[in-house]
Amino acid sequence: MDNRTKYEHPDFFLFLNLYFFFRDCETRVKFFLSSGVPSGLVDNEGKVDTNVKMTDLLYLLIHLPEMGTLIERIHSEKSPFSLICNLPADFRESPTVWQFHFLPLFDNEKSYMGTFFHAHEFLFLSPLDYVDGIQPYAVTTEKPNKLFTDKEWKVLFFTMHRFSSKEIARRLNIATSTTEHHIKSLYEKLNVHSAFELRTFGKSQGFDRYIPVNMLPRSCVNSVGGAV
Repeated sequence: MDNRTKYEHPDFFLFLNLYFFFRDCETRVKFFLSSGVPSGLVDNEGKVDTNVKMTDLLYLLIHLPEMGTLIERIHSEKSPFSLICNLPADFRESPTVWQFHFLPLFDNEKSYMGTFFHAHEFLFLSPLDYVDGIQPYAVTTEKPNKLFTDKEWKVLFFTMHRFSSKEIARRLNIATSTTEHHIKSLYEKLNVHSAFELRTFGKSQGFDRYIPVNMLPRSCVNSVGGAV
């Protein structure tokens, strides 16, 4: 039995957010569409209205195969849901990970009006980062430099997250000796002599905020539904 009061339960705060949103839904939607927050609205007839920020984001996603499924889901699903998307690079910025939130809207007669959606750059923070006082940060799928091979970047990714040689070998489906060879190559290229030195130097160069793009799941994956 959950012994928290209704005012401490996360569902209560979600209820409050939805309550204040629906109190003046039209005004709030107009505010978001006119703000710098990437947002948009799909009405009950399928017409899409987005502000400039969201238009730029959707331009990067429009050719992805998941977009057709997403449009269908917006029309068919009448409950809040969210997605995490790896946005491809454009000519201005490097690839980044974004989270999109979708909130269906209903009138006083409980008739479906449309779906409001907004997005923000997805921020990461591990428990250890939190203990160390590090602020949430964005990640990228753009290589910080061209010093390493694709395989070395994958090995480095797991090394930065404290995986052992055997664990890395298992994740990458390669021999442990091959993994150790790649780690030795990383040490030589960076002039370090231990995994600790490698992680310390890597953090100073932002290596801990890089995710090899071909290690990610599909461009858009389901996040925890219902959180908006």
